[in-house]
Amino acid sequence: MMSKSISACSVLATVALLSVLQLSGCGGSKNDPTPSAQDAVKAKLIASKWNLQTVLVDGVDKTATYFGLNVSFTATNYTSTNGKALWPASGTWSFVDATGKSIKRDDGIEMAVDVSDTSLKLSFTWAKNTLGGGRAQSGSGQHVRTFGK
Repeated sequence: MMSKSISACSVLATVALLSVLQLSGCGGSKNDPTPSAQDAVKAKLIASKWNLQTVLVDGVDKTATYFGLNVSFTATNYTSTNGKALWPASGTWSFVDATGKSIKRDDGIEMAVDVSDTSLKLSFTWAKNTLGGGRAQSGSGQHVRTFGK
């Protein structure tokens, strides 16, 4: 009977020791790798749908032109609503470099990215005037689009 008792105690002690060792490996040790700049930006981009707040084209407020625009990102794709000619309904995107400060859509448009947990700012140059006649500079120029959650 004693050998069963020692054996059971040994097993319990071993399980307890392994559990403690496993738990001590969790948590933020100084050796944990920090996410890359791209991974940090990507996590914020894909966290939720982004709803348009403002649009400036060459410093002029054009928010009403893009009313209802929203964009959602996945790791490599995006979808949008009410993007008109400047933001296709869907496509792919990728980072331009390791800094995570610029993305490039599959249509060749490169955008500077400034993202936090609650806001997204995309800046890019659009060389076409695609929104119809009668509006000078209605689409072309330096775009700065600000989104919120």
